[in-house]
Amino acid sequence: MTGPEPARTPEVDAARTGDDTVYRSEAVDDLVARIVAEEVAELRRGFASGAEFALTRGSAREQMLHRLECASIESHLDRPSRWTEPHRRRLASDPDYRLPLPDLITRQAARDLSGVRSCKVCWPNPTGGEPRPLRRVSAKSLGPQHVGHVLARSDGEPIGTIVRWGARTGADLFGIEHDEIEIVTSTGVETVGPDDHVTIWDLPTDEQAIRRKAQLVQRFAGDDVAAAG
Repeated sequence: MTGPEPARTPEVDAARTGDDTVYRSEAVDDLVARIVAEEVAELRRGFASGAEFALTRGSAREQMLHRLECASIESHLDRPSRWTEPHRRRLASDPDYRLPLPDLITRQAARDLSGVRSCKVCWPNPTGGEPRPLRRVSAKSLGPQHVGHVLARSDGEPIGTIVRWGARTGADLFGIEHDEIEIVTSTGVETVGPDDHVTIWDLPTDEQAIRRKAQLVQRFAGDDVAAAG
């Protein structure tokens, strides 16, 4: 005794050749294109409503809040790239199959959420009261990847954005020379020993955030829906 056949759409039904694992990719491509267009339209509505955050679901019970420009959701917002070959094959056998779509929400909606985890990559902080994600690094390990990050005091209070740094030889009050690291920030200069530890905000730099935000505007604020395909 066999169970009922899965629901079919005309596109996928026409693509079958007697074996569920063999199908004409053109029919599935057409179905994917329509699904992506619907997904992008939904994301554009959220973007147009003034959304600043994205809510993703790892499971029915697990939700995570991100800033829109968060690197960890960049691929989730690129809907065409989400429909890889394994997902297309599943769609061919189950036309109702869909991939999770992030919800784009406003700051007020984010503040009203409960039981939601905050992303550790982008620190959404919709209420303004969450502790900053901090990272301690030795001064001598500073590198190009730290330029643009906020240098902070041990309690997280910002000092300034790191502009550049460099090793130099200094001298104390008695004229004894020693190595030191000079860190130039947007507000001044901090001098520490090579083995001293400094605290930075473990967040994307302003430059990275601006680039990702510009990409979002280009993708979701324009009128060219064809970009969804």
